[in-house]
Amino acid sequence: MRSETLRDTAQQMIQLHGARAAAMAQERAAQMRASGDAAEHDRWQSVYALICEFRRTGRRSETPETGRSADRPAHWA
Repeated sequence: MRSETLRDTAQQMIQLHGARAAAMAQERAAQMRASGDAAEHDRWQSVYALICEFRRTGRRSETPETGRSADRPAHWA
């Protein structure tokens, strides 16, 4: 899977779930592992890692629609 797609998914998870984005990605990975889908498990593990990286580094990329960070919601300190 292309890294841009993984980054897009991670950013969307952050926008949708805020501080719970990492937990949600971990839940998806666990669901995929339980269903035996190794490829999707790996994908969600990668999304989880990117969410954690974005949060840890404070990486910010302004979105034209909102002027807000797509990588780090306003409520993250």
